[in-house]
Amino acid sequence: MVSSFSPKRGERADARRNAERILDATAELLAVDPTASLEQIAAGAGVSRATVYHHFPSRDALLDTLTERSVREVTAAVKAARPQEDGASEAMERVLRAAWEVIGHYRGLVIVNPQRLERGELRARLNPALTPIRAVIRRGQRGDEFDPEMPVEWLIGILTDIIHLASRHVSAGTMTTEKAERVLLRTARATLTSHRAS
Repeated sequence: MVSSFSPKRGERADARRNAERILDATAELLAVDPTASLEQIAAGAGVSRATVYHHFPSRDALLDTLTERSVREVTAAVKAARPQEDGASEAMERVLRAAWEVIGHYRGLVIVNPQRLERGELRARLNPALTPIRAVIRRGQRGDEFDPEMPVEWLIGILTDIIHLASRHVSAGTMTTEKAERVLLRTARATLTSHRAS
């Protein structure tokens, strides 16, 4: 006999809201304490520990879901920054500013994910956000705005590391968000146009 039970619309909406509250609390707590436990996250979200486990059976499952959300948001921000328009240098600055603004909400992941994920796996998860950036780099190299001798994946790795380093400095309190953005953009510009300096 097939059960005819199905959750009511309001119950599904409540469950979604609880999951989003848990994800929001996780992002906020990790920025302050990368070791925050599920119990602390439950308290921060205003839900029971059982509710957290209902949605996310483990801390890794929670972090995986938060990572997926962050990548979706960064990808959307990068695409909204019109990476295909104007010169590559202008486009790259817009893209990096847009990505940085979103990443600011997920600074804790920048510290936590490299500790729990292999570099290759982390890069694969970030790939949707990195694909438009690769296109800007290639366009800049074709137009001699960016150093054509630098391999694209090398430059992607440097840009990713610069963003992560800026995030760590903000989390540690050694830089303001505004200063970290300025340093990030200046370092990226110098790296991409190194052929002009030499």
